[in-house]
Amino acid sequence: MKNGFGLLSRRATLKGCLFFLLWIAASGAAVPAQELPSREPIMPEEYNPDEFPLWAWDLRRFEIVTVGTFPITYLFVSLIYDFSIYAANNFNTRYSIGSQRSTQDIGIIIGSAVAVSFILATTDLFINLNRRRRKDAVGR
Repeated sequence: MKNGFGLLSRRATLKGCLFFLLWIAASGAAVPAQELPSREPIMPEEYNPDEFPLWAWDLRRFEIVTVGTFPITYLFVSLIYDFSIYAANNFNTRYSIGSQRSTQDIGIIIGSAVAVSFILATTDLFINLNRRRRKDAVGR
């Protein structure tokens, strides 16, 4: 940079950046502040049983049970799968629990955990439907 343009452009860039930052800071001060929220706490209302149809409540519970049981079923299925591989190989330390997993093994474990979670949620759904049916039969 014999002619000094490189240094000049750096100074101009630095000045431009500083000017831009000052402009942003000054324009932020000109924006009016929002109103303060009221001092009263906002309390959410619970859903009424009549707001949603019964099948939507059942579907929501099914979803909660399926997603909620997945981590636990994944843990147990993983342990059972690893132990079965370990036992099938005559308890060889090369196949100890959690030592070797291929992509296919992980797919089997996740698929089995999803299936077990789905079975648990389906069982919970049938139990709740049976209880509701009995309750309705007694109420008649």
